Amino acid sequence: MQTFKNNIVVNGIFLAFVDGQKCAVLPHFYDEIGKALNFPDYFIHNFDSLDECLNDLSWISEKEIHLLIFNYDDLLFEEKYNLEVVNNILANAISELEENGKHFSVFTQTL
Repeated sequence: MQTFKNNIVVNGIFLAFVDGQKCAVLPHFYDEIGKALNFPDYFIHNFDSLDECLNDLSWISEKEIHLLIFNYDDLLFEEKYNLEVVNNILANAISELEENGKHFSVFTQTL
């Protein structure tokens, strides 16, 4: 059986994967998104650091980056009150990175 990878590059597109089932609480989400997008060592588990890293992504050389969140319904299941903040940070990163020449997209899969 092949092990799940956090990210791959296909045809010059950086694909990052987060499984919502592994992210019932915010600390687990921070771990998973950090691995998926290869966050640098200075990333700490808080919204400000998440926002800073997502708005940068300069360590990813590809100009097109897609974040795929599987099992989105389970994302932050135990802390749904944090989901709106995370979604706002992701939406902000989409527009911020576009201004800096990178295309960042977020795709979600629900069951």
